[in-house]
Amino acid sequence: MKQIWNEFEQWLKINRPEAVGTLNEAAVESEIAGVEQKMGLTFPQNLKDWLMIHNGQRDEYIAAIENYTLLPLEEILCTWQTLKELLDGGEFEDEVGEILSTPYYVYLKSKFLDGQLGYREDLEANSLIGNQEGDWQENWFVIGYDEEIGGDPLFIDIANEDYPVFTAEHGMGEWDALEMYDSLKEFVEDVT
Repeated sequence: MKQIWNEFEQWLKINRPEAVGTLNEAAVESEIAGVEQKMGLTFPQNLKDWLMIHNGQRDEYIAAIENYTLLPLEEILCTWQTLKELLDGGEFEDEVGEILSTPYYVYLKSKFLDGQLGYREDLEANSLIGNQEGDWQENWFVIGYDEEIGGDPLFIDIANEDYPVFTAEHGMGEWDALEMYDSLKEFVEDVT
């Protein structure tokens, strides 16, 4: 694992130098064991080795790979607890009790502003908003991203009182908004 991390850090230095400084120090075995105990499971050895080199990234939303940050132990536990509460509460079941899956990640309130990075502004807080067709628009706010098709953003248009939900393919040089839901309410009802 150490060799893989060394190669990954070299890649980061070349391709994502701003992310290198966000890597946390190593977790210790007792920290990992404590999280495993709280979750009632044992992490794969590769994950333990990974965490004992760098315990994820600091909460700065500077993605290490595309739109993804490396979660530290406390965020792994927090995310697991939140999802477990929702699962235990039946949030992922349909009318006949079958488990639903959603290919979307929706930002927690605490991550909402971080989620705008790369869409409304860049790493230096320069605006990415424009008035031309294909530009990111002032009234668009990212609420999450698609987890199945490469992390394309999910965003709402606040100029419409129903807050329709859109997506657009990232990395194309322009934003071609595709409406997914007529309203935020419809989106929430569909994914919960």
